[in-house]
Amino acid sequence: MLIGQTCAEVGVRVFKSSRLILSALVALSTLLASQAPAAAAAAAPSGSSTPAPAPSKAAGASAAPSAGSADVSWGVEPSTKEGPNGRDNLSYELKPGESVTDYVGVSNFGSEPLKMHVYAMDALMTEDGAFTLPPAGVEPTDVGSWVGLTGDGTYTINPGERLDIPFRLAVPSTASPGDHAGGIVASLSEPVKSTTGGAQQVAVDRRVGVRIYLQVAGDRAPRLEVGDVQVGYQGGWNPVSGATEISYTVRNTGNVRLSGTAAVDLSGVAGWSLGHTTGRQVPEILPGSAIRMHETFDGVFPAFKLNAAVTVDPVSVGDAGDDVGAPALASGSTWAWPYLILAAVLVVLLVILLLWWRGRRWRKQAKAMVTAASAAATPVGAGAGPTAADR
Repeated sequence: MLIGQTCAEVGVRVFKSSRLILSALVALSTLLASQAPAAAAAAAPSGSSTPAPAPSKAAGASAAPSAGSADVSWGVEPSTKEGPNGRDNLSYELKPGESVTDYVGVSNFGSEPLKMHVYAMDALMTEDGAFTLPPAGVEPTDVGSWVGLTGDGTYTINPGERLDIPFRLAVPSTASPGDHAGGIVASLSEPVKSTTGGAQQVAVDRRVGVRIYLQVAGDRAPRLEVGDVQVGYQGGWNPVSGATEISYTVRNTGNVRLSGTAAVDLSGVAGWSLGHTTGRQVPEILPGSAIRMHETFDGVFPAFKLNAAVTVDPVSVGDAGDDVGAPALASGSTWAWPYLILAAVLVVLLVILLLWWRGRRWRKQAKAMVTAASAAATPVGAGAGPTAADR
């Protein structure tokens, strides 16, 4: 018993000592971590580029951290030879054959030098209306191919500095009139450990960019189209109410950027109004692009056939003018059967039919019984007497 008690006391003392040692190690690591950024910043080499401000949410600036290292971050924004001037994007109005020289600023907000690859690309739009750029390696064929940067497009930016890179945008004489969109990207390729396990690494291309909007002089052709209207009804167990999902595609078939406002009318048989929405904002759509819109109506009665009529009124983007083209119209429909109500009506009709059939049978039986009773009650004729055979 004494030996067991002594061992327990020793174990408790060892546990307390381990806790004290662990607490001291945690405090020491926290102190070292708090001093490391300051030491790294003090030891960062200085360069000839302009010092970069801290990353912010200012208009026109795009910044992104790297997943590979918490201390790697950079940003891209419109700039000039003297530095950024607060522009939201790189926007120009040029004629075919004209050119312009401008600057894009790439800032290194981290504590290590960054070797960036800067290049231009054409713009794309996702189905939900987001502005994006194609994957790296896709050759541009529009405004992205009209941008030329100095050198081979590879630049080393020291920590805490910004490099204002000049570029030239030259519009071909054969360029089509209207709006052309693209972007200038600052890309960093980083090795990342493969998710399949092992020591294998893959190169991940991380990009941050700034938009280019070019308006080439010439005939404007604004036009939006609406199509592929899909209507779906989900009634569930509620016999008089359900949810109606409506989706439709808005496509820019013209040559200028357009947004718009959408309205949806939901109706049943004989024009029975079941729902209406107005003022739904359609995001900016680039020429040749399309987005998918969705609308939900709750508490809709299953009025046999549901019809959805969609109207989109085009809206000018920026200072493009009042010429936006005609409203776009489209419609779609689906069947919405009130199954429980129809089942109840069917049951009532069956009951009525059954009662009618049984009533008809009862009437036949009653008529037969009356006929039989009448025949049994008829007397034998009075003039009848015994025949000769009876005598």
